[in-house]
Amino acid sequence: MPDNIFKRGFTIIEVIVVMAVFLFIVGAGIGIFISIVQNQKRVLAEQQLLNQVSYIEEYMSKALRMAKTDQAGDCIGEKNIYKLTRYDTGLGSYRGIEFINPSDFDSEGNPICQQFFLDNITDPDHPVLKELINSDNDNDAVALTSDNLKINSMKFLINKDISGGDPVSSTSDGIQPRVTILLNIQIPGDSSQPNRVIQTTVSRRNLNVYQP
Repeated sequence: MPDNIFKRGFTIIEVIVVMAVFLFIVGAGIGIFISIVQNQKRVLAEQQLLNQVSYIEEYMSKALRMAKTDQAGDCIGEKNIYKLTRYDTGLGSYRGIEFINPSDFDSEGNPICQQFFLDNITDPDHPVLKELINSDNDNDAVALTSDNLKINSMKFLINKDISGGDPVSSTSDGIQPRVTILLNIQIPGDSSQPNRVIQTTVSRRNLNVYQP
């Protein structure tokens, strides 16, 4: 009997089984790789979000703690320390706050009149936190956040719980002025991620000091 009678190749069924196993392994590997890449992008986006939130919280808190009583009434009204601005009828709260910041000065050496506010008018789909100094013109405002941070809403409250606040705060009532900032944020382009609600309360640095 010839020797080559037992030398034969793979059958079609064997080739199909091997190909199926190979494609399954390749597909599983690609799926795992895509999942890792997507998770990495989500982690990086969330890190960017947290970095921006940390920066703006620290920046605003530092300025708000330094707020000074408006003795002349040129900025927010005489004897006031904080003034809530830009009432949002939809939220029933204020999305801006104005005060005198003595840690910075204008060209004439006077403390600046500073305002933080959420601009959801210019581009309603991309609200931006802005800063306005010594001006009532929103065109002079400078953006503090980028498009990488999606701000759904922002509230400023004075000496109240999260349900409301007064438009102005002074030391005449003997109550320590406090500002509460509420941020509702989300990772842009990822609707599957839940909204993050961040709350920060800042007390004025000069504790319990009455300034007539």
